[in-house]
Amino acid sequence: MRKHQVKLYIIFYIILILIPVFIVGRSLKHIETEIYIRKALSQGINYDEFRNIRTNKKQMDTIKRYTAKLIDKNPDFSEYKYMDYIGYLTFAMILTDYDLLHSRVPNEKIFLRGIGRLSQTRAYQELYEYYKAIFSDLKYFPVPYMGQGAYNVSYEDSWNAPRSYGGARGHEGTDLMAGNNKRGYFPIISITDGIIENMGWLEQGGYRIGVRSESGGYFYYAHLDSYAPELSEGDTVIAGQLLGFMGDSGYGREGTIGQFDVHLHMGIYVQNASREISVNPYWILRMLEHSRTELLH
Repeated sequence: MRKHQVKLYIIFYIILILIPVFIVGRSLKHIETEIYIRKALSQGINYDEFRNIRTNKKQMDTIKRYTAKLIDKNPDFSEYKYMDYIGYLTFAMILTDYDLLHSRVPNEKIFLRGIGRLSQTRAYQELYEYYKAIFSDLKYFPVPYMGQGAYNVSYEDSWNAPRSYGGARGHEGTDLMAGNNKRGYFPIISITDGIIENMGWLEQGGYRIGVRSESGGYFYYAHLDSYAPELSEGDTVIAGQLLGFMGDSGYGREGTIGQFDVHLHMGIYVQNASREISVNPYWILRMLEHSRTELLH
């Protein structure tokens, strides 16, 4: 037998082996995907995990890119409620146990296999409205960049850290600390468009402003030193508009200051059927640093 014939036989047998391996591999992927989807269908909402909002800019950009590709290939998808990036985000969060920091975004094939069934569940529909309220209107980081050589702010993930004023409780927000600990130095801007729903003194929050965005998210800015001039409840604000200046007000009767270091407490809330639910702003703030405005002197 000639050498080239032997080579052809070898190639032929390799192909015969690889074809079932390929088929089995694809079948296993389908089975694995089906297991994930069925698991998601059988579960309700894990509110503790949902509230932690674990994602980042890279993963959100991936979700937006996948969604754009799907709609570009199938323009009719744009007419369906859940075929947008919020719908894809909701799907991805459910399939990764609400953690896109340590998991890959499910690809378009997995999304198309599961979205029809998953979007029919009450859990998916409820989560979709929450993610829409949180992410749809975000534009800017709440503290502008003050320029090279200027003081800056720092913050860490203090979600659910213990707090004791007013009774034992968990921290429902992120504290952005003033680098110079100077009240009235850092301007605070609205991170969304919206309407000022609450303004004035709270014992725990001091001088605070609560902005309700168009999609329903409630964005809470606390411990202000002062408000922007001529601002009042009911006013419409735009993203980037000055709300006031960072301070250390709160933890006492109106006007109390100096009970803690100067900082902005940033809170984000969504509304369900019976109450408002706080979510962790930390990773959202990390994303918004990529669209931080600069203070013009």
